[in-house]
Amino acid sequence: MGFFDNLLKNIALQGCIEASKDENGKPDPYKAAGMAAGFGHSSFEDRAMLGGMLGAQGAFDDDDDDNY
Repeated sequence: MGFFDNLLKNIALQGCIEASKDENGKPDPYKAAGMAAGFGHSSFEDRAMLGGMLGAQGAFDDDDDDNY
């Protein structure tokens, strides 16, 4: 896979993350993964990349302060 293919994949995955964000700006990993799969990004490599991107944006953090 070439540089431009990777760049386009990164843009698509980032778009899925942005579209999955809730009103507080926290991405929903399930929605993002579903959207990515719908765009054909369902390989192990794609899912690992998406997971890393979601983790970097705090999608897996458990600090939901608004629930208290």
